[in-house]
Amino acid sequence: MTIRYKSALLSNLRMNAGLTGMVLALLFVLPAYAWWIDKTKPTTPGNFRVTAVTPFSVSLAWSPSTDNSGKFTYRLWSSAGLGGSGITRTLPKTATSYTWTLMIFPATAYTFRLHAVDEAGNASSQVTVTVTTRPDTIAPSTAPVITVEHVNDTFVELRWTAAVDDGPYLFYDVWVNGQFFVSTGTERSITIEQLTPETAYAFAVQARDRGNNLSPFSAPVTITTAAPGSVDTTRPTTPQDFMAFDQGCGQALLTWTQSTDNVTPQSLIRYDIYVDGFLDHSVVGVGSTTVFSGQNWISVFDIQAVDESGNFSLVNSLDAQLGGCP
Repeated sequence: MTIRYKSALLSNLRMNAGLTGMVLALLFVLPAYAWWIDKTKPTTPGNFRVTAVTPFSVSLAWSPSTDNSGKFTYRLWSSAGLGGSGITRTLPKTATSYTWTLMIFPATAYTFRLHAVDEAGNASSQVTVTVTTRPDTIAPSTAPVITVEHVNDTFVELRWTAAVDDGPYLFYDVWVNGQFFVSTGTERSITIEQLTPETAYAFAVQARDRGNNLSPFSAPVTITTAAPGSVDTTRPTTPQDFMAFDQGCGQALLTWTQSTDNVTPQSLIRYDIYVDGFLDHSVVGVGSTTVFSGQNWISVFDIQAVDESGNFSLVNSLDAQLGGCP
């Protein structure tokens, strides 16, 4: 019994020694962070304050945070934006101020929150400020200038230049024969249909900013519609084989088979490209173009052909999801 006991004891000692050696070897090859896990939060940004307010911007400043790792960034959140979820910006640790302009409107209250986050994901406490932007009291200073694109017997197509304003949000109202006709929103073109042939019409455009301040009226443009049957009224064919190829970073290559028309040569047919319902740009006499849209979400692309007489083809549409940057 005594011999067996000593033998078992020696065996256990040898086993423990082997385990000890394995543990020591493992500790030597573990990365440095296995010895120390950062659980220290950055300090809270100090003196978070508003330094300037306009109808379209809020300037913010703060005293810098510190962190034991020396590696952190700031998260600045604003209640601006659609849907109530707000918008967050990531700022470098060297930042101690920021001017917020995205989705800021006049005479509107906004809340801003700021905190620091280190590389280990430790977050400081948040600091908060609330501010109301100033009302917009400055009217657009210039009038739009109208260009007549097409005149037919029953419709006209107009475009106009942008007015000049102190803010980024301008909307346009179209007047016909001295009476308000329609607002085009931010669009700077319109096709007015169902007009009477061989009849004179006076058109004017006025810009309106977010504060409902009005620009001067454009110089009126008088147009007489054509006689019935005197101009081309046949639509060009609809662009076919409309496809989108993802180019990365929110860019897409759009391609299509070019339209044909009974009068306008193919080289002069215009194609209007819309992204999510808004006119993006136009190209002439080609079967492809490049557009930019949002990354990682589905966008709607529309194409419509227009001949030299201003006749529009039917619209061809497609949905495409564009990828982000590599």
